[in-house]
Amino acid sequence: MQQFKEYIPIPEELWSFETGAPMQCCALCDCDLFEPGRNYLVEKAFKGSEVIFEYAMCLDCRDKLQGELSLQSRKLIQNYFEEHVDLEARRMECLKAYGLDYSKWVQQCLVKQKPRSECTEFQVYGWCVDRDLVFTGFPYMLSSDCIDDLLELISEESMGAINDFSEKIFGVDLPKDLLVI
Repeated sequence: MQQFKEYIPIPEELWSFETGAPMQCCALCDCDLFEPGRNYLVEKAFKGSEVIFEYAMCLDCRDKLQGELSLQSRKLIQNYFEEHVDLEARRMECLKAYGLDYSKWVQQCLVKQKPRSECTEFQVYGWCVDRDLVFTGFPYMLSSDCIDDLLELISEESMGAINDFSEKIFGVDLPKDLLVI
């Protein structure tokens, strides 16, 4: 189990808007995310200040979902991020400049550098271990411009897998301009 030195309690922005508390169960398998050492992803999409969707997913379910994407889609997405951002360099820069101030880490798009204040739609991502947000390549924000770029890289087969996932969690397919990853 990996130990993280830079972490804080999960910020309220990553809490469930429905319950007003941190999300405690995986959206797919319903496991307890607060189990000591449990790794999971939190994703929230916003339109202005309105939450469009939110979920938390354990590492096992995230890996399973990633495995359902086509190899081509996975490689294209990986290459996109590798071409546009050095996550380790960003991590070191953000730690030096912002410390553990979550709001500073998500103040602009990870890829496009567009300020959050100029984004009408955006998604925030956090990597958590039990009750804490850890500062790895996460947290980050993606603007709708970046999401549009990513959607263009995803094959029809992979979009089907994403829509199946969306159906399981939310009961509907996501609008075509949102991405669950």
